[in-house]
Amino acid sequence: MAKQDLLFDSLTGKWEQGAFLGNGLLGVMVYRESPNALRFDLGRTDVIDHREGINPSIGRARLPIGRFLLETSAPITGVRLRLDLWNAELSGTLTTAKGTIRLRALVAATRDLILFGTETSGAETVRWQWKPEPAVSPFLTLGRDSAGKYPPNPPAQSGQSEGASYHLQPLLAGGGHTTAWRSISAGNWQWKAVALTNSREFKGFGDHGQSNALAQNTTGGTDASVSKALIELRSLQPAAIRSIIDAHRAHWHRFYARSFISIPDKRLESFWWIQQYKMGAATRPGALPIDLMGPWYRITPWPKYWWNLNIQLTYYPFFSSNHVALVQPLLDMVTGNIDNLSRNAPAPYQHNSAALARSGPYDMVSPVRVTKGNDSTGSSASMELGNLTWLLHVCYQAYEHTMDHRIQASLYPVLTRAVNYYRNIVEKGPDGRYHLPYTYSPEYPKGITRDANYDLSVLRWGLRTLLDANRTLGYRDTLAGAWKDLLDNLTDYPKDQYGFRIGRDAAFTLSHRHYSHLLMVYPIHDISWDRPGDRDLIRRSLEQWKRNDESWRGYSYTGSGSIHALMGEGDSTWKLLNEMMKGRFAIQPNTMYLEAGPVIETPLSAVTTLNEMLLQSHNGIIRIFPALPAAWSDVSFDKLLARGAFEVSAVRQGGVTRFVRIRSLAGGPCLLRTGFAGPVKMIGPGTVKLQPRADGLLSVSLKKGQEVILYSGQRPASLLARGVNGDDRNNYWGVHPMK
Repeated sequence: MAKQDLLFDSLTGKWEQGAFLGNGLLGVMVYRESPNALRFDLGRTDVIDHREGINPSIGRARLPIGRFLLETSAPITGVRLRLDLWNAELSGTLTTAKGTIRLRALVAATRDLILFGTETSGAETVRWQWKPEPAVSPFLTLGRDSAGKYPPNPPAQSGQSEGASYHLQPLLAGGGHTTAWRSISAGNWQWKAVALTNSREFKGFGDHGQSNALAQNTTGGTDASVSKALIELRSLQPAAIRSIIDAHRAHWHRFYARSFISIPDKRLESFWWIQQYKMGAATRPGALPIDLMGPWYRITPWPKYWWNLNIQLTYYPFFSSNHVALVQPLLDMVTGNIDNLSRNAPAPYQHNSAALARSGPYDMVSPVRVTKGNDSTGSSASMELGNLTWLLHVCYQAYEHTMDHRIQASLYPVLTRAVNYYRNIVEKGPDGRYHLPYTYSPEYPKGITRDANYDLSVLRWGLRTLLDANRTLGYRDTLAGAWKDLLDNLTDYPKDQYGFRIGRDAAFTLSHRHYSHLLMVYPIHDISWDRPGDRDLIRRSLEQWKRNDESWRGYSYTGSGSIHALMGEGDSTWKLLNEMMKGRFAIQPNTMYLEAGPVIETPLSAVTTLNEMLLQSHNGIIRIFPALPAAWSDVSFDKLLARGAFEVSAVRQGGVTRFVRIRSLAGGPCLLRTGFAGPVKMIGPGTVKLQPRADGLLSVSLKKGQEVILYSGQRPASLLARGVNGDDRNNYWGVHPMK
């Protein structure tokens, strides 16, 4: 893991070049404030205003908190810092003309505490300063609206109590958040312990949440956050610091054991590991889902949730990377807000429908205005009908990768309502097929069209999924007949000589960063490369999208790379990932990604694409090493997660797959395409039978907890997935001289 760490041989004054720490709720970004100071920006994902009746980009937006400054008595002349991924800690040395400062910083994984430690030598001294930020929506700060129309939040209150200092920021609509801190000496080390609390906190309920309301602590009002902060700090003694750090490290060591990859491209390998760390630092059960910035606040025009691609791409990599538990906040948000999702539909449909427009706050209030027979004159944002169903496609993978029927059952009512909205507005045409009215295909400049491929893709998936869930759960839903009729008679995807159109009325002729018109190819896989008759259509559609890339952004490269991966074209996928790293909107030195503000989905979506080069599991088949570049002769991975709840490990050496390990977490049949050249042998329980099929697939059925190891030829001497050799790009990421 040390080879993957981010190294900082200098620090700039840019957020996107800083070191980031987090525990799934609290976040810290570390970068340069001035020649004499480092800044430690604080963030908390549920510090959100909650005013009703105004623009949610202002009234229910993420809010800034503030920063701590570490000030030295002389200018900083040298920086040697390491973001130690294995221990999730920033450590190193600052040098000045007067001496050195040893620094440690972490956001505790098992306590909502931030710890900053310093040890000085020579004549150097350290002073910490707290610099609060006004609780103002970044939307107003950027001049996107008139601040004069919105009364400001009340002034902050500062004080001291129980040996700690605190800064309380009340909110006009009630509640508030507090930053509190105290100093602790432990030998030569001086620690600054920081608690960041909120009187309005996210409530998750059980394994499969029933509510996700941001509920104010009515017993304490705005003072509740002060009380909670002081409680966090009250018991801290030097020995407690050590215990917190030990528990923090143990948490992260368990986290990294969930999965493993090693590839010859060490820059990309390190990038993968840093994104695993980023996922674990950005969210956790019981917190809010990840928005566009995660817990690392930065001024942005996007201070809420965007539902037409961003959140979907953010969450896909959690499944194959074997971190499904971290998706729980998203499941809680969706299932807990079914009433608001229903009210997002037009009044005539609210009794049985649900919807979600382009963007909105944590309560998922974002109305859609599509009705049967509507014309094309509506607001594009309010005509994005497919967003909720696409989001449910993400959520449903939590079921597919665990086979936990409780998840399936919790999503069933929401998916039923999302599909019912479509049932309410389809009309049967003279051709005997059901057609959709005007909707909007996300972000295409002329994307208002009937029979939008975006909607047809997610609708087909929703119908098939409901019919399957109805059988699996034994519901005997009275709507099943209507679902099957709609599925069997739904109009075909509009297409032309270039491939898939945007919709019936809109050809794909303009540069477009989204691949919303291609969802049936990826990630829904309704149009499949496995079927030879679909291949020409897929290739024509992909090439038409790639032909004009002037509007492309980072996730355009990951999306097209994933389509090449499902086509088995690993060299093209690898090339596209490298182009994403260095393009006009390049991945930044700390692996964050910016356009007008942070957009966390792009680097995370690259993890999905890389995982799909190593393992794919769509349409009922697990594919091992399906899209490796020719240059990657040695590759290994351990415990990537496939649909059906199978942990998969595999090793390839000298261009030959040496072994594949399959472990079932839930029990069930498994279909495999291994790529072995000769007859396949198996190590496993005597009762398990491996059955080769005429189509080249292998079939094996496993009970929960059983595993088998497959190989061809001589039994491998080692059955461990180890690191492979590659280029010399260790510790590529961070801010340091290029070698």
